[in-house]
Amino acid sequence: MKDTDLLQEYLLPERRRRLTEVLKERTIGLTVVIENFNKENNYQAVLRTCEAFGIQHVHIVPQPEQERIVRFITQGCEKWLTLHYHASYSSCLDVLREGGYRVVVGSLGRGAVSLETMDFSGRVALVFSNELDGAGEEVVASADGLFVIPLAGFTQSLNVSVAAGIAIHHVRSWKRNMEGSLEGLSGEESDGLLEEWVRGSVRNAEGILSEMRNRK
Repeated sequence: MKDTDLLQEYLLPERRRRLTEVLKERTIGLTVVIENFNKENNYQAVLRTCEAFGIQHVHIVPQPEQERIVRFITQGCEKWLTLHYHASYSSCLDVLREGGYRVVVGSLGRGAVSLETMDFSGRVALVFSNELDGAGEEVVASADGLFVIPLAGFTQSLNVSVAAGIAIHHVRSWKRNMEGSLEGLSGEESDGLLEEWVRGSVRNAEGILSEMRNRK
């Protein structure tokens, strides 16, 4: 019997169902890149948004102060995510290209088109960049597309965490409507995450497993 099966006996049925339900909604077809954020609270808020919308993999090109997770902002959501830290944007881009992702960057600059008119077929990586200066030259030059969220008021821009929520929700809806579904995680990754989540949900999981093995 797997460790996961043993530990699930220590979870309430509702908790077991919830873990399984959330895992089924996780997608690898859409990922997010957090690039060179200035404000830590925005960085943490985007992580919460990603988790809430079923984004499993988040790529981060960090500044030193962003290594610390602030739990009062994330509410612990980081434990459900797979975070990938990159030393540079180019190294992040290499990983995304290898994974077959088209890179679409949020930008207020020339060449950006409305989010509502873009095609999001296939694997997509949404890039959200520096709140003050926007996407840099390297990020824009390497993009497969630039998008802007159309606004109807006098306000010309949104907080980056709000923009991320709107964009992620839109792309998820587009994929469900146009492609029929979101690309889920592989069976192997799903099994690995379920084990990780169950271990994290059971108090003293390692101690329980050790005692069970000793009994055998």
